[in-house]
Amino acid sequence: MSPDDYDRLYAESRDEPAFSNGDEGYSWMGANCDRCIHDKPARQGNDAQGCPLVLLTLVGRTPAQFVEGPRSEEGLYARETQYVCTEFRDENDPDPEPRPIPTPDGQGELLPREPFEGHRMLTPLAPETVSAGLGGEQL
Repeated sequence: MSPDDYDRLYAESRDEPAFSNGDEGYSWMGANCDRCIHDKPARQGNDAQGCPLVLLTLVGRTPAQFVEGPRSEEGLYARETQYVCTEFRDENDPDPEPRPIPTPDGQGELLPREPFEGHRMLTPLAPETVSAGLGGEQL
């Protein structure tokens, strides 16, 4: 991921703020972005080469790479784990590139893994799709 990906990332993002206020945003970024290899150039004074996902949050959008983190039964969350960024790579990791878990020796495979590996995210279903699957009933 590079700053050149901004236009594509903007198109994929949701038109809603990721954080309700600056305090919430800075808490999450302090726990995540301040350790991520993608935002290291910005921390070293080169803002133009920083993480484009941070820029998206600053213009009031929620990147598609932000997946909701764990919630309590009441729907409460810790600010630091509000989202899980699928692009996060710890800057102290000796090999920050994601690697698929290898198939154990002697393990059979029903389907080849290659076409299903990589960056995938679930998207919410459109209401018309859900209602069509229920015989026209509305949820």
